[in-house]
Amino acid sequence: MTKQCLFLNNREPYPEDCFDRIPGIEMVWAQNHTSRFSLVESLETHPDTQILITTLMDLHAANLAKLPKLELIITITTGTDYIDKAYCQQHGIKIRNTPGFTGASVAEHAMALMLASAKRIADFNREIRTGDFQIFEHQGIELCGRQAGIIGMGAIGSQVARMLQGFGINTVFCNRSPKNSDLATQVDMDSLLANSDIIFLTLSLNADSRHLINAETLAKVKPGAILINISPDELINMADLKEALESGKLSYAGMDIHHEDERFLQLPNTVLSPRRAWYTQDAFNRRIAIFTQTLADYMQDQTL
Repeated sequence: MTKQCLFLNNREPYPEDCFDRIPGIEMVWAQNHTSRFSLVESLETHPDTQILITTLMDLHAANLAKLPKLELIITITTGTDYIDKAYCQQHGIKIRNTPGFTGASVAEHAMALMLASAKRIADFNREIRTGDFQIFEHQGIELCGRQAGIIGMGAIGSQVARMLQGFGINTVFCNRSPKNSDLATQVDMDSLLANSDIIFLTLSLNADSRHLINAETLAKVKPGAILINISPDELINMADLKEALESGKLSYAGMDIHHEDERFLQLPNTVLSPRRAWYTQDAFNRRIAIFTQTLADYMQDQTL
Protein backbone atom coordinates (compact mmCIF):
# COMPACT_ATOMS: atom_id res chain seq x y z
CA MET A 1 0.00 0.00 0.00
CA THR A 2 1.28 3.46 -0.90
CA LYS A 3 2.10 5.76 2.01
CA GLN A 4 1.00 9.38 1.81
CA CYS A 5 3.97 11.59 2.70
CA LEU A 6 4.15 15.34 3.32
CA PHE A 7 7.42 17.27 3.23
CA LEU A 8 6.80 20.39 5.29
CA ASN A 9 9.45 23.08 5.09
CA ASN A 10 9.60 26.86 5.40
CA ARG A 11 13.39 27.21 5.30
CA GLU A 12 16.10 26.40 2.75
CA PRO A 13 14.58 24.41 -0.15
CA TYR A 14 15.38 20.75 -0.74
CA PRO A 15 15.49 19.00 -4.13
CA GLU A 16 12.11 17.48 -4.84
CA ASP A 17 13.62 14.40 -6.46
CA CYS A 18 15.49 13.22 -3.36
CA PHE A 19 12.89 10.55 -2.51
CA ASP A 20 12.42 9.26 -6.06
CA ARG A 21 14.33 6.04 -5.43
CA ILE A 22 12.06 5.03 -2.52
CA PRO A 23 9.17 2.80 -3.61
CA GLY A 24 5.74 2.80 -2.04
CA ILE A 25 5.37 6.49 -1.26
CA GLU A 26 3.42 9.40 -2.67
CA MET A 27 5.26 12.59 -1.73
CA VAL A 28 3.61 16.01 -1.47
CA TRP A 29 5.90 19.01 -1.13
CA ALA A 30 4.84 21.99 0.97
CA GLN A 31 7.98 24.08 1.11
CA ASN A 32 7.96 27.84 0.91
CA HIS A 33 10.35 30.11 2.78
CA THR A 34 8.31 33.27 2.20
CA SER A 35 5.68 34.84 4.46
CA ARG A 36 3.00 33.07 2.41
CA PHE A 37 3.81 29.76 4.10
CA SER A 38 1.10 28.61 6.49
CA LEU A 39 1.64 25.62 8.74
CA VAL A 40 -2.05 25.25 9.56
CA GLU A 41 -3.09 25.49 5.92
CA SER A 42 -0.46 22.93 4.89
CA LEU A 43 -1.69 20.47 7.51
CA GLU A 44 -5.39 21.02 6.83
CA THR A 45 -4.86 20.63 3.09
CA HIS A 46 -3.30 17.18 3.51
CA PRO A 47 -5.33 15.33 6.17
CA ASP A 48 -4.49 11.89 4.71
CA THR A 49 -0.78 12.30 5.51
CA GLN A 50 0.71 9.17 7.07
CA ILE A 51 4.37 10.23 7.11
CA LEU A 52 5.38 13.79 7.92
CA ILE A 53 8.90 14.98 7.11
CA THR A 54 9.56 18.34 8.65
CA THR A 55 11.95 20.93 9.97
CA LEU A 56 11.35 23.22 12.96
CA MET A 57 7.57 23.60 13.23
CA ASP A 58 5.06 24.13 16.03
CA LEU A 59 3.81 20.55 16.16
CA HIS A 60 1.68 20.77 19.27
CA ALA A 61 -1.32 18.51 19.82
CA ALA A 62 -3.84 20.73 18.03
CA ASN A 63 -1.73 20.83 14.88
CA LEU A 64 -0.89 17.14 14.96
CA ALA A 65 -4.61 16.35 15.33
CA LYS A 66 -5.11 17.77 11.83
CA LEU A 67 -3.34 14.63 10.53
CA PRO A 68 -5.51 11.80 11.96
CA LYS A 69 -3.74 9.10 9.90
CA LEU A 70 -0.24 10.14 10.92
CA GLU A 71 2.03 7.23 11.88
CA LEU A 72 5.58 8.63 11.53
CA ILE A 73 7.32 11.99 11.89
CA ILE A 74 10.82 12.33 10.46
CA THR A 75 12.53 15.53 11.54
CA ILE A 76 15.32 16.75 9.29
CA THR A 77 16.75 18.32 12.46
CA THR A 78 18.64 16.68 15.29
CA GLY A 79 16.32 18.12 17.92
CA THR A 80 12.69 17.07 18.34
CA ASP A 81 11.68 19.41 21.16
CA TYR A 82 9.07 21.17 18.97
CA ILE A 83 6.95 18.00 18.75
CA ASP A 84 4.28 17.11 21.31
CA LYS A 85 5.71 13.73 22.32
CA ALA A 86 2.89 12.93 24.72
CA TYR A 87 0.39 13.25 21.86
CA CYS A 88 2.55 11.07 19.63
CA GLN A 89 2.87 8.37 22.27
CA GLN A 90 -0.86 8.42 22.92
CA HIS A 91 -1.61 8.02 19.20
CA GLY A 92 1.14 5.56 18.32
CA ILE A 93 3.09 8.04 16.18
CA LYS A 94 6.78 7.21 15.81
CA ILE A 95 9.42 9.97 15.77
CA ARG A 96 12.75 9.74 13.97
CA ASN A 97 15.33 12.54 13.85
CA THR A 98 18.36 13.25 11.64
CA PRO A 99 21.46 12.91 13.82
CA GLY A 100 25.05 13.64 12.95
CA PHE A 101 24.50 15.51 9.69
CA THR A 102 26.37 18.65 10.72
CA GLY A 103 29.83 17.10 10.68
CA ALA A 104 32.35 19.80 11.63
CA SER A 105 30.22 22.67 10.32
CA VAL A 106 28.56 23.72 13.59
CA ALA A 107 31.78 23.51 15.60
CA GLU A 108 33.53 25.61 12.95
CA HIS A 109 30.75 28.18 13.17
CA ALA A 110 31.17 28.28 16.94
CA MET A 111 34.83 29.14 16.34
CA ALA A 112 33.78 31.89 13.93
CA LEU A 113 31.40 33.37 16.52
CA MET A 114 34.13 33.20 19.14
CA LEU A 115 36.62 34.99 16.93
CA ALA A 116 34.09 37.59 15.79
CA SER A 117 33.18 38.27 19.42
CA ALA A 118 36.69 38.27 20.86
CA LYS A 119 38.10 40.42 18.06
CA ARG A 120 35.02 42.70 17.76
CA ILE A 121 34.78 42.03 14.02
CA ALA A 122 31.14 43.13 13.66
CA ASP A 123 31.84 46.43 15.42
CA PHE A 124 34.89 47.15 13.28
CA ASN A 125 33.04 46.24 10.11
CA ARG A 126 30.14 48.56 10.99
CA GLU A 127 32.29 51.53 12.00
CA ILE A 128 34.78 51.34 9.15
CA ARG A 129 31.94 51.53 6.63
CA THR A 130 31.02 54.91 8.09
CA GLY A 131 34.55 56.14 7.40
CA ASP A 132 35.74 55.78 10.99
CA PHE A 133 39.22 54.22 11.12
CA GLN A 134 39.93 55.56 14.63
CA ILE A 135 37.98 52.87 16.45
CA PHE A 136 39.41 52.86 19.96
CA GLU A 137 36.25 52.02 21.91
CA HIS A 138 36.16 48.40 20.69
CA GLN A 139 39.09 46.50 22.15
CA GLY A 140 39.37 42.77 21.58
CA ILE A 141 41.00 40.09 23.72
CA GLU A 142 43.90 37.74 23.07
CA LEU A 143 42.69 34.14 23.14
CA CYS A 144 45.93 32.23 23.62
CA GLY A 145 46.28 31.17 27.26
CA ARG A 146 42.63 31.86 28.09
CA GLN A 147 40.14 29.29 29.41
CA ALA A 148 37.08 28.10 27.56
CA GLY A 149 34.22 26.23 29.21
CA ILE A 150 31.99 23.93 27.21
CA ILE A 151 28.54 23.15 28.60
CA GLY A 152 27.48 19.88 26.99
CA MET A 153 30.32 17.59 25.86
CA GLY A 154 28.54 15.67 23.12
CA ALA A 155 29.70 15.30 19.54
CA ILE A 156 29.69 19.03 18.79
CA GLY A 157 31.14 19.98 22.17
CA SER A 158 33.99 17.54 21.60
CA GLN A 159 34.66 19.02 18.17
CA VAL A 160 34.74 22.50 19.70
CA ALA A 161 37.25 21.29 22.31
CA ARG A 162 39.48 19.82 19.61
CA MET A 163 39.46 23.05 17.61
CA LEU A 164 40.21 25.15 20.68
CA GLN A 165 43.51 23.34 21.12
CA GLY A 166 44.79 25.08 18.02
CA PHE A 167 44.31 28.46 19.70
CA GLY A 168 46.29 27.50 22.80
CA ILE A 169 43.14 27.75 24.92
CA ASN A 170 42.81 25.69 28.09
CA THR A 171 39.47 23.89 27.94
CA VAL A 172 37.15 22.56 30.62
CA PHE A 173 33.64 21.17 30.35
CA CYS A 174 30.63 20.16 32.34
CA ASN A 175 28.28 17.42 31.31
CA ARG A 176 25.12 15.82 32.66
CA SER A 177 27.06 12.58 33.25
CA PRO A 178 30.77 11.87 33.88
CA LYS A 179 32.81 11.65 30.71
CA ASN A 180 36.45 10.96 29.96
CA SER A 181 38.08 13.29 27.46
CA ASP A 182 41.65 13.81 26.27
CA LEU A 183 40.61 17.25 25.02
CA ALA A 184 39.30 18.92 28.17
CA THR A 185 38.90 18.54 31.92
CA GLN A 186 35.50 17.92 33.47
CA VAL A 187 34.53 20.38 36.21
CA ASP A 188 31.33 21.38 37.94
CA MET A 189 29.10 24.10 36.52
CA ASP A 190 29.97 26.73 39.11
CA SER A 191 33.71 26.30 38.52
CA LEU A 192 33.25 26.50 34.76
CA LEU A 193 31.24 29.71 35.00
CA ALA A 194 33.58 31.39 37.48
CA ASN A 195 36.82 30.70 35.61
CA SER A 196 36.03 30.60 31.90
CA ASP A 197 36.75 33.52 29.58
CA ILE A 198 34.62 31.97 26.82
CA ILE A 199 31.54 29.86 27.53
CA PHE A 200 30.12 27.59 24.84
CA LEU A 201 26.57 26.21 24.94
CA THR A 202 26.57 22.96 22.96
CA LEU A 203 23.69 21.00 24.42
CA SER A 204 20.14 20.10 23.52
CA LEU A 205 16.98 21.63 24.92
CA ASN A 206 15.03 19.74 27.57
CA ALA A 207 13.23 20.51 30.82
CA ASP A 208 16.52 20.71 32.72
CA SER A 209 18.37 22.93 30.24
CA ARG A 210 15.59 25.45 29.49
CA HIS A 211 16.79 28.88 30.68
CA LEU A 212 20.00 27.33 31.94
CA ILE A 213 21.59 30.73 31.42
CA ASN A 214 19.65 33.03 33.73
CA ALA A 215 20.24 35.69 36.35
CA GLU A 216 21.47 33.13 38.87
CA THR A 217 24.00 31.46 36.59
CA LEU A 218 25.09 34.74 35.01
CA ALA A 219 25.87 36.10 38.48
CA LYS A 220 28.51 33.37 38.76
CA VAL A 221 30.18 34.17 35.43
CA LYS A 222 33.69 35.58 35.29
CA PRO A 223 33.34 39.33 34.64
CA GLY A 224 33.86 40.16 30.97
CA ALA A 225 33.34 36.62 29.70
CA ILE A 226 32.08 35.86 26.20
CA LEU A 227 29.04 33.62 25.66
CA ILE A 228 28.75 31.53 22.48
CA ASN A 229 25.50 29.68 21.74
CA ILE A 230 24.94 27.36 18.79
CA SER A 231 22.14 25.51 20.62
CA PRO A 232 18.42 26.36 20.99
CA ASP A 233 17.58 29.93 22.00
CA GLU A 234 15.49 28.67 24.90
CA LEU A 235 18.63 27.72 26.82
CA ILE A 236 18.94 31.43 27.61
CA ASN A 237 16.65 33.78 29.51
CA MET A 238 16.72 36.73 27.14
CA ALA A 239 15.95 39.44 29.69
CA ASP A 240 18.74 38.22 31.96
CA LEU A 241 21.18 38.03 29.06
CA LYS A 242 20.37 41.59 28.05
CA GLU A 243 21.05 42.80 31.57
CA ALA A 244 24.35 40.92 31.75
CA LEU A 245 25.51 42.44 28.45
CA GLU A 246 24.44 45.95 29.42
CA SER A 247 26.15 45.75 32.81
CA GLY A 248 29.37 44.35 31.37
CA LYS A 249 29.08 41.08 33.26
CA LEU A 250 29.35 39.56 29.81
CA SER A 251 31.50 41.49 27.40
CA TYR A 252 30.04 39.90 24.28
CA ALA A 253 27.78 37.16 22.97
CA GLY A 254 27.89 35.28 19.69
CA MET A 255 24.68 33.41 18.88
CA ASP A 256 23.22 31.37 16.06
CA ILE A 257 19.60 32.21 16.73
CA HIS A 258 16.51 30.18 15.85
CA HIS A 259 13.68 32.66 16.04
CA GLU A 260 12.77 35.94 14.39
CA ASP A 261 12.58 37.78 17.69
CA GLU A 262 13.11 41.53 17.83
CA ARG A 263 14.61 41.16 21.31
CA PHE A 264 17.77 39.71 19.80
CA LEU A 265 18.28 42.84 17.72
CA GLN A 266 18.08 44.97 20.86
CA LEU A 267 20.93 43.17 22.58
CA PRO A 268 24.18 45.14 22.82
CA ASN A 269 27.61 43.62 22.13
CA THR A 270 26.41 40.72 20.02
CA VAL A 271 27.18 39.04 16.73
CA LEU A 272 24.24 37.06 15.35
CA SER A 273 23.62 34.53 12.61
CA PRO A 274 20.19 33.21 11.52
CA ARG A 275 20.41 29.53 12.52
CA ARG A 276 22.96 28.82 9.82
CA ALA A 277 25.79 27.28 11.85
CA TRP A 278 25.26 23.99 10.02
CA TYR A 279 24.65 25.48 6.57
CA THR A 280 27.45 24.21 4.34
CA GLN A 281 27.13 22.18 1.16
CA ASP A 282 28.74 19.22 2.91
CA ALA A 283 26.26 19.24 5.79
CA PHE A 284 23.36 19.87 3.42
CA ASN A 285 24.23 16.77 1.38
CA ARG A 286 24.73 14.66 4.51
CA ARG A 287 21.37 15.79 5.84
CA ILE A 288 19.54 14.72 2.70
CA ALA A 289 21.32 11.36 2.67
CA ILE A 290 20.39 10.64 6.29
CA PHE A 291 16.71 11.59 6.24
CA THR A 292 16.05 9.88 2.91
CA GLN A 293 17.67 6.71 4.25
CA THR A 294 15.51 6.95 7.37
CA LEU A 295 12.41 6.97 5.20
CA ALA A 296 13.75 4.16 3.01
CA ASP A 297 14.46 2.01 6.08
CA TYR A 298 10.98 2.62 7.46
CA MET A 299 9.36 1.65 4.16
CA GLN A 300 11.54 -1.45 3.98
CA ASP A 301 10.38 -2.46 7.46
CA GLN A 302 6.75 -2.10 6.34
CA THR A 303 7.24 -4.74 3.65
CA LEU A 304 8.82 -7.35 5.94
